Amino acid sequence: MQRKLTLNSVVILLLAAVTCSAQDSAAPKQVSEDDKPFLLNYPNLEDSGGRVVLTNDHVVLQRLVVPAGEWEGIHSHPGNQIFVHIKGGEWSGRLGGKTEYSGSISPDGGVGWMDAIPLSAGHNSGNTGETPIDLIYVTLKDDAPIAPDADHAPQAYPNIPLELLLENDRMIVQRVQIEPGQWTGVHSHPGNQVYLHIKDGTWSERRGDVQAAPSAFMQAGSVGWMDALDMNEGHDMGNTGDSTMEFVLVTIK
Repeated sequence: MQRKLTLNSVVILLLAAVTCSAQDSAAPKQVSEDDKPFLLNYPNLEDSGGRVVLTNDHVVLQRLVVPAGEWEGIHSHPGNQIFVHIKGGEWSGRLGGKTEYSGSISPDGGVGWMDAIPLSAGHNSGNTGETPIDLIYVTLKDDAPIAPDADHAPQAYPNIPLELLLENDRMIVQRVQIEPGQWTGVHSHPGNQVYLHIKDGTWSERRGDVQAAPSAFMQAGSVGWMDALDMNEGHDMGNTGDSTMEFVLVTIK
């Protein structure tokens, strides 16, 4: 497999007006030796390793689909990771061969934090619902914060509230919906952020009074990395499509 940066990714990079490693989650990425310790393997699934959809010095994002009625097989977790449901569903879990939970419903856009689980624990999860579950794991490569001296705060958009889903000493996770015709308002970005689209759509950017052409259509599951963007850039983003957009934003501390 070859590393590939698509035209769609280049367009969204320009519209976001940041230096970011946006990558198209529809295309597999080359798995490096540095990434392998952070990747999950579901031994019972035909596509046991899923796809790496973004990787850099700080994170690796891996997308996995669990078909209806399938159990993943006993597997480990490296820890320091969250899962983000692109398409949620019904989960059941076993630990050491015993039922740990059953019929737990995770919505589209639902997230959770994962501590390390060794293979010896006998951890296994299954999709006990009737539709496939599509999720992306965001795994931190560092055991320590990457910006320990920064003053971390949730992302803010002047015109649209963001829902805080999770905050700990490693990351801040927020979810936001943007309706057709809505604009976020001029805002900054602190950098070291990952975004994951839960509902697809079309973005446009404004810089002051100048509006750029719309982005290419961003599908659910599209992801990207965002570096810092200062308020004086006049950066504003809007939903110029005809459907509600939704994404999860992860700010890494």
